[in-house]
Amino acid sequence: MASPTRFEFPIAKAQYLFNRASEPGQGGDKRKFWRDVMGFESSEAIREAILTEVSLDILQPQSQNEQGELYRAYIEVTGISGISRRIRTVWIVLLDEDVARFVTAVPDRLGGL
Repeated sequence: MASPTRFEFPIAKAQYLFNRASEPGQGGDKRKFWRDVMGFESSEAIREAILTEVSLDILQPQSQNEQGELYRAYIEVTGISGISRRIRTVWIVLLDEDVARFVTAVPDRLGGL
């Protein structure tokens, strides 16, 4: 498996973080965290904040599935509200590729960096 050499984070994935509703048991109200807690008003701002903090050298292998290797990276994101939170980001490197593709980002419940 090749090590990732760059990130890919389509705006559609950031829009997913900015969606209001999820089905029960499927991640809760993502928009509540990103908008109400962190103060972001657009998916573009969330995407930029994550890409500003993440780097290839902090990616940690997490697991592997039939599609490729999953990685995680813990970052500190400061929202428009001024609140900073530790965020766990998840990325996948598909088989025979070297691009870390964004999967999701959630607040880390373990606290500070």
